[in-house]
Parts: sequence; C-alpha cells; structure tokens
Amino acid sequence: MIRDRDITAFLHAKGSTVLAVFLACVSCAFAWERGAVVQISGNLGFGFPSANLWLRFDWVSAVVNLVVTVLVAGLTVYVNRAFNVLRSLTALVATMFVVMQMAFPSVLGQFYGGTLLAVVILLCVMLLFSVFGNALGQRRVFLIFFLLGGAAFTQVAYLFYVPVLLLGCIQMRMFSLRTFLAALLGLITPAWIFFGLGLVDPASLSWPEMTLVWSLFDAREMAQAIASTGFSIVAGGIFLVANLLKILSYNSRVRAFNGFLAMLFIFTSVFTLLNFNNFTFYVPLLNCLGAYQVGHFFTYRRHRRSYIAILLLMACYVGLYVWAVA
Repeated sequence: MIRDRDITAFLHAKGSTVLAVFLACVSCAFAWERGAVVQISGNLGFGFPSANLWLRFDWVSAVVNLVVTVLVAGLTVYVNRAFNVLRSLTALVATMFVVMQMAFPSVLGQFYGGTLLAVVILLCVMLLFSVFGNALGQRRVFLIFFLLGGAAFTQVAYLFYVPVLLLGCIQMRMFSLRTFLAALLGLITPAWIFFGLGLVDPASLSWPEMTLVWSLFDAREMAQAIASTGFSIVAGGIFLVANLLKILSYNSRVRAFNGFLAMLFIFTSVFTLLNFNNFTFYVPLLNCLGAYQVGHFFTYRRHRRSYIAILLLMACYVGLYVWAVA
C-alpha cells in the first residue's frame, strides 16, 4: 500500500525527474502535432546569429531543446549537491523545472536563446559559488564574464546580467579591484578574439533586429503566455518570501548562495517585465530559479502530506499547458 510519505519521497527522488522528462517529451510532441509551438523568429544576434537561427524550425530543434532542458535540470541537481545550497539532497528542483517548462510549448518545443541563457547562467553560478571567500579567485571570475561576453554576440540581453554577477562577487565576499579588472577583461576578451581572428567584421556590426516576440502570437496564445509567465513570477516570488526567514538561519556561506539565487530570480523577473518585447528569452531561466524557490520551500518542509501542495502546483502548470494546446 502506497503511503503519503512514499509519495512525498518519490517527488524528491530522481525517479520523479525521469517521469517529468518523459511527460515533457510527450507533451512537446503533442504540442507540435497541435501546432501550438510558435516559431521564435528574428535575428537578435550582435555579430553572430542568435540561437533560434542555429537550427531549422523542425523536430531536430525540438529534440535538441529537450536535451538541453534535461541538461539544465541536471545542473540544478548538481549545483545543490556540490554546494549544499538547499541543505538537503533533492531532485524536486529539477522535476519542478521540467513541469514548469511544459506550460510553455513554444519555449519547450524549439531550441533558442532562452534555453542557452539558462545553461550559461547556471555555469556562471557554479563558477561564482566555487570562489566564495577566495580572494584569489579572479581566474574563475574572468571565465564567468568571458562566457557572458561571448554569449552577448548571439544576443545582447546577456549583458543585463553583468551587474547582477558583479553583485554576486560582492555576495561571495571576494570583490576587489583585481576582481573588477578580471571581470572587465573577461567581458572584452571575446571581442578581441572574434575581431582578431576575423570571425566577426567590426564594420558589419549592426544593432539586432527588434522583433517583437509577442507579435508572433495571436491573442489567445498571448493571453496564455502572459498568464504562464505571470504565474511563474508570482509563484516564485511567494515561495521566495516564504523562504527568507529560513535563509537567514543558515551559515554565511549557504546564506550567500541562497541570497544570490533569490537576487537572480528577482532581477530575471524584472528583466522579463521591462523587456517584455523579448520575454521568451528569460522564461527558462525564470522557471529554473522559481523551481529553486519551490524546491527550497518543500525541502525543509518535507512533511508527510506536503506532496499535496506540490501536486497542486504542478497541476496548475499542466492546466496552463492544456490551455496552450486546446
């Protein structure tokens, strides 16, 4: 007989993530069949084509994006395991992220800059966490901003995260003049390489096409996209506030890690609202960071029947998916 405690344990186990990935693949295939995946078009690159132009808009793009989505889910588990961010081992963050992605068929069903953003920022988070309290961690800071500087050639919006990661250096207690210079050199080094090797012609640089993403959707699709994005922002914000007191009780190291993830969620939410013409770019990262807040909340409240609230939250995203494909 299945007990309440068994269901709760399953939602925190890797098996739930495997099940969520399987359902995501099925939901993606069905969304393509229903024509619910809207192509994210336009070249938002600054020197190189933006990621949505790297592959044709077909099943290959969908498969690649699903693979990268699984990679992001895996990175969320690895970050928690490597840095003990949630003070407990759980796969709920990865499971929740995949379920949240399902509510956005156009985001889940094609490879584009938003999925790449989630990978790049998570790699930056790993590098940043690894230099906590290390006054000699400038090499990894250089690499963080090298990644951002290089990615910015495919989409300028990556540069929005430069001040956020500088604040992260302060939170990690290793900011200094040397750190700032390492960040500055990391940011401009990709340009030196691309220009120096002739990969990018400075004379051919032009401002990216300002394609209004919301103009690609019809009224019903836009309403669903706004509702899904808004729900992720509100839900993540509620769980973030609920986690604050618990975060304050941690030691300085874990508090800094959780504080940075909270700050990153807040900034990503703000960027989504302020740059709503390109809101889809932020959705995967927004879902990833929101899933951290959800996972954090239910990890230290791992009560016997906490699965009910988790399943209700997942059901909301499934309902948003049904709306999208209806």
